[in-house]
Amino acid sequence: MNVNLRNWAAALGVAGVTLWFSQIGQAQQASFHIGDDEFSAVQPASHILNSNLFRTSANSAHCDSCDSPACGCEQPKTCDERPSCESKGDCDSRCGNLIGEECEAWTLFPNDNGHGITFNGWVQGGITLNSDNNAIRNDPVPFSSNAGEFYLNQLWATIEKATDTGGCGWDFGFRIDYVFGADGPDTQTFGSGGWDFGWNSSVEYGSAIPQIYGEIAYNDVKVKLGHFFTIIGYEVVPATGNFFYSHAYTMNYGEPFTHTGALAEWTVNDNLTVWGGYTFGWDSGFDNYLDAHTFLGGVAAQVSEKVKVIWAANAGDFGDGTSAPGTSQNAGNIYMNSIVVDVALADRLNYVFQHDLGVNSGLGAGNSEWYGINQYLL
Repeated sequence: MNVNLRNWAAALGVAGVTLWFSQIGQAQQASFHIGDDEFSAVQPASHILNSNLFRTSANSAHCDSCDSPACGCEQPKTCDERPSCESKGDCDSRCGNLIGEECEAWTLFPNDNGHGITFNGWVQGGITLNSDNNAIRNDPVPFSSNAGEFYLNQLWATIEKATDTGGCGWDFGFRIDYVFGADGPDTQTFGSGGWDFGWNSSVEYGSAIPQIYGEIAYNDVKVKLGHFFTIIGYEVVPATGNFFYSHAYTMNYGEPFTHTGALAEWTVNDNLTVWGGYTFGWDSGFDNYLDAHTFLGGVAAQVSEKVKVIWAANAGDFGDGTSAPGTSQNAGNIYMNSIVVDVALADRLNYVFQHDLGVNSGLGAGNSEWYGINQYLL
């Protein structure tokens, strides 16, 4: 079966309201708060391309080794520059920002958590208009499958301790995300069943825990173990990681949302990050009912001052097709890759190009192939 993703849906998301709240620990990890352009641990490229990934988050460029005097004792020159090694990232210079004369952004909860644990979240809702919809439906477009009615898409809460070694030594962390709303059923483990699959309170609303993992970090390498968002594609599930309210067909039907397994991330230098890991296929829980075994990996590179490129792929045994009713019942072998190119046209204008290609082979009725091209001017 060939699926040409040029068949666009006649849907337009015209309203979206996002409120966010956060509690920031002493270590000042990236979180969803005013005054910080980082959104930590959301799904892949839109977060990566708009975050500080391509700055030396570990200051590894200043550290020849963990024993070097230059690795951890110097003070940051600006609030945006993070000190390395033993420093906790405090900013003694008290540089001003849009909110006040101190480096710490305003938060709903006091910044008195000495363990580096953050609590944050948001509320998002919106309405989609479609003159050709079927009754009140906007199928087949997940995340905006209803037309003409206001919906609560995401009531989101996160608790996290992000790892930050400063480029040297060990650190341990974790993250748990919970979402309730119309987007809940669309980010459950419908790939194989189990875990949060079927946590629905009505036809339209449900809950999901799309991320629950532990993380261990050593120097410039960190490994997460558990259930986590994919690194494939540009658009993401969390509302705070997207520019638009609606989503492309490519994101909805051509890419995974979550994985369960292990994923390593290595920050090679200021301009290069590499991923590699093992997962139970697409959108699966911890039980691995499909007996899927796949590789997940990719590369993010700053190829020039204005151009960033991310390539990510998932390949392997897609499953045996024996999952529970109502799930994807994946089978055969899978290969899927996504390429995202971000070009900074101006200080506040970016062009993003994305290409997806997927092949599901080893099926009795023949191979299934799909591709998609998305373009954004942001």
